[in-house]
Amino acid sequence: MRSSINLDASLLQLSPDDAFTLRDACQGVLITGGIGSGKTSGSGAALARAYLLAGMGGIVCCAKPEEAAQWRRYCQQTGRMGSLMEVNGHNGGINILAYELARQGSGGINAVIELLMAVLQICRSVGAAEGKASEQFWEDTVRQVLRHAIPIIYAATGTVRISDLLAFVRSAPHSPEEMRDPAWQQHSLFCRYFAEAAPKIADEVGAKLVGYWQNDWATLDAKTRGGIQISLTTALDRFNHGWLADLFCGETHFTLELTFHGAILLLDMPALTMNEDGIIAQQILKYLWQRAVLARNGLPEFQQARPLFLWADECQYFVNSHDAEFLSTCRGSRACTVYLTQNLPSLYASFGGEKPEHRVNQFVGNFATRIWHNNACAETNEWAAKTMGRAVQERRSYNQSEGSSRNWGMNAGEGENRGSNASSGWNSSHSGNSYSVGSSGSSGTSQGDSTNWGRQRGRASNESVSHGVSEQVDFIIEPGEFGRMLKTGGPANGNVVSAVWFSAGRRFDASRGNALHVEFGQ
Repeated sequence: MRSSINLDASLLQLSPDDAFTLRDACQGVLITGGIGSGKTSGSGAALARAYLLAGMGGIVCCAKPEEAAQWRRYCQQTGRMGSLMEVNGHNGGINILAYELARQGSGGINAVIELLMAVLQICRSVGAAEGKASEQFWEDTVRQVLRHAIPIIYAATGTVRISDLLAFVRSAPHSPEEMRDPAWQQHSLFCRYFAEAAPKIADEVGAKLVGYWQNDWATLDAKTRGGIQISLTTALDRFNHGWLADLFCGETHFTLELTFHGAILLLDMPALTMNEDGIIAQQILKYLWQRAVLARNGLPEFQQARPLFLWADECQYFVNSHDAEFLSTCRGSRACTVYLTQNLPSLYASFGGEKPEHRVNQFVGNFATRIWHNNACAETNEWAAKTMGRAVQERRSYNQSEGSSRNWGMNAGEGENRGSNASSGWNSSHSGNSYSVGSSGSSGTSQGDSTNWGRQRGRASNESVSHGVSEQVDFIIEPGEFGRMLKTGGPANGNVVSAVWFSAGRRFDASRGNALHVEFGQ
């Protein structure tokens, strides 16, 4: 029963105290890593085996030719070989239009129309040149053609086949006069379908259908009508030929609801060997499976209970505009999506159009768990760092300095002074009978020498060491660390792959945060 499933059951142990649970799995997992980072053989392999051991059913898209063998090994290792169903385009098919009618009932014509519109969109997106998003006229007109063709074909044949649809449109009238011409009516496949459908269609509905083909379609400008017809038939004509016709337009040998009971549909149509047809086939089956999963809560409870998974390695080959809607609502259907890709730019290229980064941001925003492996893409690494956010970080500082100084000098001096003085004088006087004569003189000499000499010398040294701690708000992990600190496996790393495991709204016991450094053995 649905209520018996324990969403907190552990699927994978990340640390002694932290587990990845079924509840986490239902919120989606996105794994990124550069070439040779070990994302497939590391976290990818660990999750694949965990999902298989939990008894999940699911669908696996294959980009590389070796992936089918890899999943066979996973199933052997986990005892799930009996659940494995391989779809390779040559071993049975599913008539997608008849399948959708059977799922929706006779009132599901509009669902078939939307399915065909999705098929057309997939074909255009995988082609060499994707149609512009602004071509609203083309999309609206094609939808109108389908809305007025499918009810006639279904009433006439009891089903809808792409081959019948193309034949009907190709034989449609080119003018109102032609449609009223008895000779044209006699040989027209278009009129034959109308004649066979008429007894099964209400008169009011039939009048509207006739009015469209006679008054709208047939009165279009010949170039406009031809362009619409060519656009529709060219996109769908690939399903009239080869293995795509066998897979989607023949008999139905399996249904996607088998996964609700534990089947593992392995889509062994590798994108790298079967090219555009392989990508288109897998995208169509993935889209049909997603629609069935979102609707399964309306089924009996025994079809709701089992958790399911959608797996796509190198997911850039398989993503489209419908994925974001599925990811935002699939949790209630217990669908666990795991997408692996190298980097964000590969997703930009896949989504295409103007400003694809906005659509990619919407897409990746639906994954609560993100696993980042070693990566050389600066944009992806910066996105990872921004996703983890910033926090107060302690930054330690250390400073050491050492210095020395020396000085020396010598001085010498010598001095001398000499001096002499002499004086002499005489005087005479005569007064009366007396007469005197006198003289005096002095002389002297002094001499001195002085010498001084000195020497000085000095030396000094100093050394200082300082430590400090500062706090600042910064990235929890710097972007460049995603290209330096993570192991990529192989003999050089002891066959160990490491990654940063991020989970929104989670607090890991081992790290005290919402990110955890984890390691996987290859």
